[in-house]
Amino acid sequence: MRPSSPRIRVLLAAAGWPSGILEVGSWAARSGLADVVIFQIGRGLAPASEPVAGGGPAPENASDRIAGLVEKLVEFQPHVVGFRVEGEPFEPIQDWIGAVRRFSNAEIVLGGPTATSHPAGVLEWSGVDYVFAGEAEETFTQFLSLARKHHSRDCLPEIPGIAYRYGGRTCFNTLPADGYGRSVVEAGGGRPEVPIGCLRSAVRPAVSADLLAANRLDWSLLEGFEQPLESLYFTAGRGCPGECSFCGQLHGARVRVKPASQLLEEIEAADRCVAEGRLHVTRWKLFAHVEDPRWQARDAAWAAVYDEDFFLDRSRAVEFFELWDNSPLKDRYRLSFQTNPRSLLAGGAPCPELFGWIDRAKPMVQLGAESFHPGLLARWRKRHDLEQLSAVLDALDATRQDYTVFQLLTDYESTAEELIEALRRLILAALARPRMRIASSPLAIPLYESDMRRELEFSGRLPGERIVDWRDYERPHPKWMDPVAAELADLADSHLDWAINPETRDAALIETMAAVVEHLERAGAGRFDALLAQARSAAAEIAEARFPFRR
Repeated sequence: MRPSSPRIRVLLAAAGWPSGILEVGSWAARSGLADVVIFQIGRGLAPASEPVAGGGPAPENASDRIAGLVEKLVEFQPHVVGFRVEGEPFEPIQDWIGAVRRFSNAEIVLGGPTATSHPAGVLEWSGVDYVFAGEAEETFTQFLSLARKHHSRDCLPEIPGIAYRYGGRTCFNTLPADGYGRSVVEAGGGRPEVPIGCLRSAVRPAVSADLLAANRLDWSLLEGFEQPLESLYFTAGRGCPGECSFCGQLHGARVRVKPASQLLEEIEAADRCVAEGRLHVTRWKLFAHVEDPRWQARDAAWAAVYDEDFFLDRSRAVEFFELWDNSPLKDRYRLSFQTNPRSLLAGGAPCPELFGWIDRAKPMVQLGAESFHPGLLARWRKRHDLEQLSAVLDALDATRQDYTVFQLLTDYESTAEELIEALRRLILAALARPRMRIASSPLAIPLYESDMRRELEFSGRLPGERIVDWRDYERPHPKWMDPVAAELADLADSHLDWAINPETRDAALIETMAAVVEHLERAGAGRFDALLAQARSAAAEIAEARFPFRR
């Protein structure tokens, strides 16, 4: 009888929370094909600040980024090393890849949102061996299984969504259903002859709801998680029916959710890791802005559920709240959920059952409002309208706790007049609702495989000299915009940054429009008279709303 082949050693590494990596690693370990370790990179920490934004801590310098990784490479001697790529900065990823090349013979794989959006570009830029696009639980396990075969590289075309090199060429297996497979970079500056109406997102690997439920996260895989995390993160579902023009819809439109009991079990398991010292979390007075004094003194950590929209499955959300209400976890964590205003409505009005639970559990609801300007909501194809947004905000404010509203100030079509009106509407809406935190972004970016990016490309506004490589799709480009709108958006956002904190919010709101007025006044008489008159009128209306007793 032949002895069984030794299992493949897989090292998956992250600087903060192992988002996605934990799911992929757990499924690979469950398959029996691999010994998996999920490792935290980096020892130096940047100082923690206001806890609302969340996110993992960043290492301070290159030596901190690789010291622990090198030790683990030498000790574990992995056959495969994997990292997640999600936006800038890209330098840490390059440091990690360099360390693996110097101290290991492992094959290197990349995944994550950026890898999903630009698989071929990321492969060529990084010099890694393989890039996985889409949801990789099944495809990575297929990759490990094929690795045991002779001439396994010849089998790579069988794996959906993988980018690799073969015969001196870069290959990517999965293409969009409509045949649109090239950006202006890949097309050499030309425009593929595909009708704009046909441009949809790529067909990427996506796992089933059954697999999501079957893939129980294996927390025993975690090693070296010594850095305090600003939040624990959990995926309760994937997919969104929305068609927002700026969104890459990385998980597609098909909504797949985990059972409520499974989500609670995952939070319980992470909490046990915290109790055992295998995970470390930072605790703050996260309920300080809840009106009920019984909550305010409580130290808590974030338990963030970062689905595209947690409340798409209303019955599952209610069931989870019922389980949470009977769990001791509620005394140690504050929940956080992302959602669209429309998902909180029933029959056109705020859902009494959902808002009853929001009032009782006091989660941080992060609302994808995006704008209070009806023109922008229509252009971005948001699922909600202003009337629905206002109804939901009033209901949230009535729960007597803080909540967060996401705002995107401009896109590549924005004019200065439109921006001033958007700011006026935002500020007035916020002043009327004192518990609203504002998380703003000044400039749109052509995110991933979004329709916004496609419209820019196919209207001829992304010629080759503008797009040098795929990284140009990952950063803002104010030079592509109306220069006055771009300048004012950046100025306004520098003040709105303070509107995330309740203590500084109102002053920031007032100062935002005042700064716009001052900037236009300094530009010189006669240059922006109409804009200045519009901004002064908005500032007066805002002052009246803030101090109505001055009449």
